[in-house]
Amino acid sequence: MTKKDISLTILKVAVALTLFVIAIVHYDTLSTISVADLTSFTTNVPLIAVVVLAIYFVKALVFVIPASLIYVAVGAVFAGLIPDPVAAALTAVAVNLAGIFIEVSATYLLGRFLGKDAVYRLLSKREAGKKILEKNLGDKASVLLAIRAIPAFPIDWISLFYGASGCHYLKYALTSLLGLSWRVILFTIIGDGVFSWIPMDKIILIAICLIPVGVVYYLIKKFVLDPKKKAKEAEMIGNLQEKDVES
Repeated sequence: MTKKDISLTILKVAVALTLFVIAIVHYDTLSTISVADLTSFTTNVPLIAVVVLAIYFVKALVFVIPASLIYVAVGAVFAGLIPDPVAAALTAVAVNLAGIFIEVSATYLLGRFLGKDAVYRLLSKREAGKKILEKNLGDKASVLLAIRAIPAFPIDWISLFYGASGCHYLKYALTSLLGLSWRVILFTIIGDGVFSWIPMDKIILIAICLIPVGVVYYLIKKFVLDPKKKAKEAEMIGNLQEKDVES
């Protein structure tokens, strides 16, 4: 191992330990963070937006700030600042979506920086992390979209995993934003009352029930559609070769 490799390893360990200590020492404060309190010093909408985006960045690195807490609080803060309810809702949604993009990007980059081995060791120490490793998620956009759409999967652990796995960044970031957007919009506009009319347990049950459908599609694709496609390609190649011979 070269001196450069040793120095980089030490730096990675130092960053990981620093973030871990910050999360542990300030756990109570971070897990109950108040967007309203942090933005109470001003009524300037752009400045408040910057503060909110900073909160998302911190959330991406320490993992302990509840996502729904931010969505709801941001919606409430802008509703109190902007008289027009439509403008307030659109502003809050835009800020939250921008924040989510920053969050999933920052944690992805953290995972890429720490490296596959370090991240996998970290995930293996937590129950949620073990489940992620057991899923063998791969880098298919459809899989990531489904994971992001189901609230059962922790946002930041998934981001860390995909960063360490080396998934293509832009595809990962845009797919993550698309998958998370529905809950961001609902929580921002409706607040925590969303659970009173959207039974999340039923949504998760439906998602689980759709798994057999996906399995059936996979089997049909693998044993019926793919062989037909290969046979057709082989036939086309054969026809081309025959034409070459004739010419």
